[in-house]
Amino acid sequence: MKLFLNYLSLHLKISLEYKSSFIMTIISQTLAMFVELFTVYALFLKFKLLDIYNSYELLLGFSTLWLGFSLIELFARGFDHFSHIIINGNFDILLIRPANLFIQICGTDICYEKIGRVLVSLFIFIYSSIKIISHFTFYKLLLLVLMVIGCMVVIFSIFIIGATICFVTIQGLEAVNIITNGTRQVCQYPMGIYKKAVRVFFTIFIPVTLVNYYPIDYLTGRTDNILYVFMPILTIIMFFISKFIFNFGLRKYCSTGS
Repeated sequence: MKLFLNYLSLHLKISLEYKSSFIMTIISQTLAMFVELFTVYALFLKFKLLDIYNSYELLLGFSTLWLGFSLIELFARGFDHFSHIIINGNFDILLIRPANLFIQICGTDICYEKIGRVLVSLFIFIYSSIKIISHFTFYKLLLLVLMVIGCMVVIFSIFIIGATICFVTIQGLEAVNIITNGTRQVCQYPMGIYKKAVRVFFTIFIPVTLVNYYPIDYLTGRTDNILYVFMPILTIIMFFISKFIFNFGLRKYCSTGS
């Protein structure tokens, strides 16, 4: 933990070297998120889906995904840009250091420019939760926390799997960006609008439905099944699978040379 705190301090100092650029990047990143939200809302108005889904449900699902995604981009961007570490030969240096490899990879790229998206999505998350939940209970509060953590686990797992591919290809693949950004694009809409096959895919292979689709049913009172509260915990399975795949790829890694 001390090592990661040192990384946080170091990257903050680097970001603040050019304050104007740093602030402008935060603003542009935040505006981009609002453009995405406006697009989603406009499509819902166009196809009259707001007659089926409450606008606050839309906001909660959207903010959950963006909050989890932005937090992982903030603290674990190193896995998303893992190909740069491989190409530059810096991964070999990380391997010989007596420190946790995952923390070192995360610490190579901490993107403070995402802080604006984190704060705005957190505000939308809290606001929509207050509007949706008529009566707060311990389980509902617990579920809100688990939704964010579960979303972070899913996105982090995707980043890890994408990084593993770099052991073979060296260069990052655009297919990985399709999975990461594609998942965000698809799942920022309520999963109920998609066909069953799509919902099954995003339940079993990329379990985003476990952190927004089913939990929102519990929060809105459409179901009182207590098992829905603990569904986000199941995302840990994806993390262990991704970690196993990464370790397998690591054993096959033969360095990129000088």
